[in-house]
Amino acid sequence: MDTNPYAPPKAQVADPEPNTHGLKRRSVIVMVVFTIFTFGLYYLAWWFRRRPGLNRLDSPAKLPLWPLLLMLALYVSEFFVGLTLDAGAYDQVVRERVGGVSLIFQLFVGIVMLVMSFRVKDMIEDHAEPDLDSGPMFVERVKLSGLMTFFFSIYYLQWAINRHVVGAR
Repeated sequence: MDTNPYAPPKAQVADPEPNTHGLKRRSVIVMVVFTIFTFGLYYLAWWFRRRPGLNRLDSPAKLPLWPLLLMLALYVSEFFVGLTLDAGAYDQVVRERVGGVSLIFQLFVGIVMLVMSFRVKDMIEDHAEPDLDSGPMFVERVKLSGLMTFFFSIYYLQWAINRHVVGAR
């Protein structure tokens, strides 16, 4: 009875469990380069591309769509305000008022996006929480840094996704 030692196994091999969230590993350095080359548009693209996968994480919190649409409205309005104000069609008083309203809108959207970043941080922590019923007794919980989330937002969140969501399971 000759058996080929190089033949594929006859028994079924268990495939790794596919990720159900759809998030993939991304290089943070490439993200920074994309942000620079796209003049900040990659920041908005990151949120729109990751939102469905983040909402599929094992967490009770979910990301609504309206903050992203608000940020898109900011990008579009800033583009058109920049075009009209630089054209010289308005006097100085109108420029100052439009600039003031634009600044308030930027501040509001910035605060909303910061809240969204912290919500994603909580979602990643919830998803990475170990199953205490079937897992080992002494397991370290994932605790992401609020300071890093504040200062590095999507770059730190992508690092956390790479480490605790894509690489953990």
